[in-house]
Amino acid sequence: MLLRSFRINRLAAAVVFAVTLPASALAAEGLTILHVGDQESWLLSAQGNLRDDASQALSFYGGIDRLASLIGTQRNDAYAAGNSVLTLNAGDAFLPGPRLTASLQNLATSFADGGQDFYDAIAMRYIGFDAAVFGNHEFDLGADVAARFAQVSGTTYLSSNLDFGSSSAFGSLVTAGTVAPSMITTTTGGNKVGIVGLTTPLLPTISSPGDVGVIGNVAGATAAQNLQATVSIVQAQIDALRAQGANTVVLMSHLQNVSNEINVVVPQLRGADIIISGGGHELMAEADDILIPGAEAASIKNHPVAVQMADGNSALVVTANFGNRYLGELNVTLDDNGFVQRDANGVPVINSASMLRVAGIGDDAVTPDATLNAQVVQPVQTFIEGLNAQIIATSEVNLNGNRGAAGAPGSFVVGVRNSETNLGNLMADALRFSGKTDVAIQNGGGIRDSISEGDVSAGDTFDVAPFTNLVKTAQNVSGAQLKEVLEHTLANASPNGNAAGQFGQISGMKVRYDTNAAAGARVLDIVLDDGTVLVKDGVVVNTERKVTLATIDFLAGGGDGYPFAEAGVEFDNAVNTVTYQEALLDFITTPEADGGLGGRILASRYGVENPYDYQGRLVDMALAVPEPETYAMLLAGLGLIGFMNRRRKQAVAA
Repeated sequence: MLLRSFRINRLAAAVVFAVTLPASALAAEGLTILHVGDQESWLLSAQGNLRDDASQALSFYGGIDRLASLIGTQRNDAYAAGNSVLTLNAGDAFLPGPRLTASLQNLATSFADGGQDFYDAIAMRYIGFDAAVFGNHEFDLGADVAARFAQVSGTTYLSSNLDFGSSSAFGSLVTAGTVAPSMITTTTGGNKVGIVGLTTPLLPTISSPGDVGVIGNVAGATAAQNLQATVSIVQAQIDALRAQGANTVVLMSHLQNVSNEINVVVPQLRGADIIISGGGHELMAEADDILIPGAEAASIKNHPVAVQMADGNSALVVTANFGNRYLGELNVTLDDNGFVQRDANGVPVINSASMLRVAGIGDDAVTPDATLNAQVVQPVQTFIEGLNAQIIATSEVNLNGNRGAAGAPGSFVVGVRNSETNLGNLMADALRFSGKTDVAIQNGGGIRDSISEGDVSAGDTFDVAPFTNLVKTAQNVSGAQLKEVLEHTLANASPNGNAAGQFGQISGMKVRYDTNAAAGARVLDIVLDDGTVLVKDGVVVNTERKVTLATIDFLAGGGDGYPFAEAGVEFDNAVNTVTYQEALLDFITTPEADGGLGGRILASRYGVENPYDYQGRLVDMALAVPEPETYAMLLAGLGLIGFMNRRRKQAVAA
């Protein structure tokens, strides 16, 4: 072992016992940091559920066994150069879905203590991470699963702003130091490196942490205010680590978007050196980094990014995309006092930095690690193949489950987080069918994949709806309550397609809204499928009609900030056992005579939606244009028909 770890528990009582070499015995040494994040159970390949399949080029990249081989190679090269190595994991090590379901079904009694193991944890133990930070997805299945995963992961899980004091599942892990706010590791050269963990303060609204609290969060505070509160928490950790002799400090933060580190947190810190960011899926890459063809282009053209702190020095910020697609490597030098070498401007000197793609083909191809291939890749692939072999339907169209992305009005990327889509409609219809209700709402953030035209398998439903969200119903929902909830679904929408997980896909109603209006006053009309008008021109006009509503328990409990409780919506007090994945599969396969789709997803019902016309369920009046015949008459005298035709063509292309 080239690194020895000393964990720090709550800082007020932190004491670190380590053998400290005299300063005169220390010498400058190289430090190599290998970093990944947002692995999210992409164990087979960058494609997801296929491996080395000629029909899908992405399937020849990624894969946990190839990542392990690449990490091994880079470690050995660093050791040969005389460097110490830190291998760090920026959180979201797993994600609910078919690949995690393989663990739950195959490994329920497989760990050494006879309890639950995970294929993702087998890989983590084998690779040997020095530390990991809690992301949001670690808590998607609740605190018990998060604790169990941390217990068997083979590493120290860090977070300085999570409060485990009320969690029985985490109690023994905190006592043992398996879970801690921060830690110190000592290099072979005798230099102490402190590592701090930081988890997104959005955790209660985007995941299911249960009795695990978030330190610094204040009821009623904005997301920006809660993010700001993390600064003092991290600074206290940095100061304590420095006091314990750590002359180099690494912050591992999982804040959902690297801009939160670059623009908010890091500029206010003092004494940090390197920040490993996770949660945002951004790809940082230099011009000479070789990227995966057909995948995301680099969103940040530097790796790392130097950010000036409050003390005048700069810290280096790095992140490494997602899904085991890349391995980030950063090389710096620790001087003979253990400090990161800096230039005259206080910027850490970078010996080298690379974003290394995980490739199974090409000049940089790696040989998959045989152990992980046998213990992880093969059994998961067998499980997925079983699901994919269960053909449940055919689809006449591609069903859009993309996230969507902002752009210029008229050219933004349409997805479930910024616009109505056909897959969003299908998901909402499935909830409505399962709950036997008048209307339904599904958040875009809960839809995690698309479905291609052609055969639809049981595996596809797991990909689209991977979480254990349960169908939840409410009775007697008024027009005013429904409007309040729908205002929240649209609060972060914009004419340029701003994508937000709270964006609601709907069933059983048509909603006209205006994203040019202020948030909270955007819903113009709500018309039920039976023609009943609940809201007209922003005013509730029918106070007598009540509707039944279906959604998922995540949203019913306030997930994604949904204000069901604030609106006074009371959900049925019943045991819920149907997941939204099961609801989707059931709706697709139920015979048409019984209200289902009968195994046929028709273009006439789920055609590709165009956010720029008046058709569909969600109509943004900031974008929509009337029907061609009517609009042609309106514009003929203005000579604008050609312009609008071009705009409509652009909209369809988007």
